Amino acid sequence: MNALTLSVTKEYDCDVLVVGGGVTGIASAICAARQGASVILCETGGFLGGTATKGLVGPFMTCYDHAGENRIIRGFFAELVDRLIAEGGAISYEDCPGCDSYSGYRLTGHIGVTPFSVEIFKRVAEEMCLEAGVRLIYHTRLIACDTEDNVIKKAYFAAVPGIEAVTAKVFIDATGSATLAYHAGAETFRGDEEGFVQTASLFFQIRGVDREVLDAYMEKNLEPRKRFFMDEIVEARKVGKFPCGTYKFRIFEGLNGIWTVNMAQEDDQVNELDSEALSMAEIRQRKQIPELMAFLKETIPGCENIELLTSASDLGVRESRRIVGKIMLMGEDLQKSSYKEEQIAVCANSMDVHTSTGVSYLTHTGNNYYIPLGSLISKNIKNLMAAGKNVSADKFAFSAIRVMTPCFAMGQAAGITAALAAKADGDVAKVNVKDVQQLILENGGYLEC
Repeated sequence: MNALTLSVTKEYDCDVLVVGGGVTGIASAICAARQGASVILCETGGFLGGTATKGLVGPFMTCYDHAGENRIIRGFFAELVDRLIAEGGAISYEDCPGCDSYSGYRLTGHIGVTPFSVEIFKRVAEEMCLEAGVRLIYHTRLIACDTEDNVIKKAYFAAVPGIEAVTAKVFIDATGSATLAYHAGAETFRGDEEGFVQTASLFFQIRGVDREVLDAYMEKNLEPRKRFFMDEIVEARKVGKFPCGTYKFRIFEGLNGIWTVNMAQEDDQVNELDSEALSMAEIRQRKQIPELMAFLKETIPGCENIELLTSASDLGVRESRRIVGKIMLMGEDLQKSSYKEEQIAVCANSMDVHTSTGVSYLTHTGNNYYIPLGSLISKNIKNLMAAGKNVSADKFAFSAIRVMTPCFAMGQAAGITAALAAKADGDVAKVNVKDVQQLILENGGYLEC
């Protein structure tokens, strides 16, 4: 489609346009607005949160280092959590030491998670956006861009009244599928060299778990195969009573007696960029839920009387299209703790690649690692940033930083960088990383400078 031939019914203008209202987009928009930029955030749905709300993915994973001793993701993320707690919408990471129901009974790696209320998160995120001066436009889907001399001039959206256009100085892709980057002519890629992308899952929520009974079982069973009912899953699969390749019992306690279940799985590769393929995957996933509910009731102590509350409205797509950035962050960079001088976030999440038959974990050195600013900056489009699940990273680095807490940190850095670029000529690559780092620190972030 030639964007220049579109009949536009409404036009907007701003300094920074953020496309996508997930956790990355929320952080990007608010942090850009707080630096004085006029900001528009366009979202396909009718509320914010993305994976956290439409996808029912929870809790927020750890914000601590590998040992669970030092909190390394702070800044905007910590501020949002504090707001949620004040509204009765979250349990602090400080009160989730790991090995318990909030951490999915994981023995390692889940120290300091943050359970949250989906509904309160939606409202608090909107309030924070409006307080910062962000202009929210829901029910808009990006369909085209005008790009001249490697600079995006305008983005076009399909909206209820017709086609709407937004002119901006700097653009942030927070779509989770590099949709803005793709339409703008940026270099992108999907999957690894063989086209592999991680499996997709459909989360659902239940209530009625007897936590005392389940806790008592977990206290007596520390061996992983027993603790996560792995043998029972294998046997159930053999007789057709377990519908997918998930190999572990995975549920997390949230607020007010609500538990999140992460066990439905699309074993086959899904083309998440194809609407029909995505639709059919979601239909297949919902069909799995009654079978999984029956398995939980029959097998798991404390789950005999559970009932289904709701399933996610969106399939949980772990991996999609990403940008080619100024820097391609690699798995070996995480293991070597590279890019310390260019860091805009410090992380320690494990590298875990989800496949149809399990999760492949790469050895963690125990050291923190760094996300460089260059991995958020398009290689060939001057005024384009892409953060969160659009980040420029290979499959191993991506598998570690795709979870929501690092996405908050990347969003904060992208918003600050975009605002600084908008005050100049819009070229995000010209922004000095030291200036970005200083503002991250001034706004409560954590860096190892």
